[in-house]
Amino acid sequence: MSVAPTDLSPRPPEHPAGHPAGHPAGHPAGHSAGRFGTAPAAPTGGIDWASDTHAVAVVAGDGTPLDRFTVTHTRAGLRGLCRRLRRAGVDQVGIERGDGPLVDALLAAGFTVFVIPPLQVKNLRGRYGSAGNKDDRFDAYVLADVVRTDRARLRPLVLDTPATVTLRATCRARKDLVAHRIALAN
Repeated sequence: MSVAPTDLSPRPPEHPAGHPAGHPAGHPAGHSAGRFGTAPAAPTGGIDWASDTHAVAVVAGDGTPLDRFTVTHTRAGLRGLCRRLRRAGVDQVGIERGDGPLVDALLAAGFTVFVIPPLQVKNLRGRYGSAGNKDDRFDAYVLADVVRTDRARLRPLVLDTPATVTLRATCRARKDLVAHRIALAN
């Protein structure tokens, strides 16, 4: 009976599901899910939500910033945002909130939207060497880059059913009426 010699040569560390070291979700920077050697991923977008204007960043598949701009929170501004993201080749967008007219416009335009909570964005700033100070333009970049690198860990939003939209509008209207009643009583 013969025994095959044991291979004692050094091997790279084992990672779950064959993910190489240093690459989130097992994909080298700038590559989409699948085998190595695939074409670079499409650009991704990040939007730092605000009440009046939104900071937007577009990041290439290799992580290079392609564009940074702001848009107003108006119907025309949101339409312009969707057109500009499409022209840049963006299909997937990261944002800190999962509701409101901005998200509705992105979903209606066919974008895949990923919600990354504000506390998570705050913690992710350290990944990029930020001191942790709040900067809307930088947060938009972080959101776009996290979608690029960690999309396998993120869950996309889906369009609400008509019943859910109606219920949400009714709840908002009730909340506004209660606030108005309280303001009148004071």
